[in-house]
Amino acid sequence: MMKYKLFRSPGDLDKSVLKHELVAVEIGSSIDDVTDALIRAVRDDLAEMSEYAHCETAAYAPGLVKSFRRVKRYQYEMTGIVYPQYAEENILIDYGITEEKEI
Repeated sequence: MMKYKLFRSPGDLDKSVLKHELVAVEIGSSIDDVTDALIRAVRDDLAEMSEYAHCETAAYAPGLVKSFRRVKRYQYEMTGIVYPQYAEENILIDYGITEEKEI
């Protein structure tokens, strides 16, 4: 079994890595097994933030960290989406995911 730790970035996933906040831990045999739980965790995390109260939230499924990223801490990344009621554009929040063997 593998342990997947989900971290919210306060901005760019590549910057201020020590300030990334742990928001969920999921256990499964692969990233595919925990994808639904990670998506729910991102949506719940965003919905609980006071600045996004009364906004709809969603998340893209996790994928491998993109090659242009400088961050080495994460094996996967995903994006949370906030849909403000009265805004011209949506808000995107980066999340990083570490994968480690469950002991």
